[in-house]
Amino acid sequence: MEKTQTLETLLQGSSVPLDRLEHAIQHALEGITDAPGFEAGLMLETVFGVSRTDILLGKTVPLDEKQRAQIAALLGGRKERRPLQYLLGSWEFYGRPFIVGEGVLIPRPDTEILAEQVLEGMKDTPSPRILELCGGSGCLAVTIALERPGTEVWCVEKSPEAFSYLQKNNEALGAGVHTLLGDALDTGCVEGDFDCILSNPPYLSDSDMRELEPELSYEPVMALYGESDGLFFYRELTARWADRLRPGGLLAYEIGMGQHPQVAAMMEAAGLNTICQTRDYGGIIRVLTARKR
Repeated sequence: MEKTQTLETLLQGSSVPLDRLEHAIQHALEGITDAPGFEAGLMLETVFGVSRTDILLGKTVPLDEKQRAQIAALLGGRKERRPLQYLLGSWEFYGRPFIVGEGVLIPRPDTEILAEQVLEGMKDTPSPRILELCGGSGCLAVTIALERPGTEVWCVEKSPEAFSYLQKNNEALGAGVHTLLGDALDTGCVEGDFDCILSNPPYLSDSDMRELEPELSYEPVMALYGESDGLFFYRELTARWADRLRPGGLLAYEIGMGQHPQVAAMMEAAGLNTICQTRDYGGIIRVLTARKR
């Protein structure tokens, strides 16, 4: 009760010390998240437009009704276990802010590994032509286009809700990606062959879906569920798109934990070789790449 009163007291003033407010919000988030301090800091940075240094130094800032309402909405949403990323409206990927909200998969740090491997795999290819399937927010396609100027990047997304975020992020960051609202299983959605085809498709299995954390239940099922064994999209995308790679072209996937043997076998069956595995920051094999002979 005391923690709630402390927060309420701080919010009643016309100004507030950021360090004290962060501490109070952190207490309110305990038991809701494993990172209450981190989330409290992000909330203050978003609501007040301040830096981490401002918070640490205990800078006092003006407080108005709009900001009180924003803090209440953020805390209320987190108590319902809504993803912080959705509540904030954006999330960082590869050092850039991406607009996110309900209806699109939230960019994750592990997915940066896929972007890195594509960029590394294409470093010796002049003016590469790259296709992303199941593009979601566009964090991969947009990042690759911006990190490698002169690259022709295409991105296909089936969900109208996710596609709207893809378009917003492409425009906001000035990436120049060619965006297509279409089905990744339809090879007719885009013409021509590519130097690289990449995807972070849905890869959760039936058992994975039964064990979702509360926050994940707010993310779109079609961006998470890879059918009963989690491997449906790897089977279909590999079989349908491998022939659309140029000679020496790269196929790159983000995969779920423990899926690398099966996906590697699919790549080999499609006539690809030079299969490479890359681990994420937790030591899990997270990315598979292969080359067309």
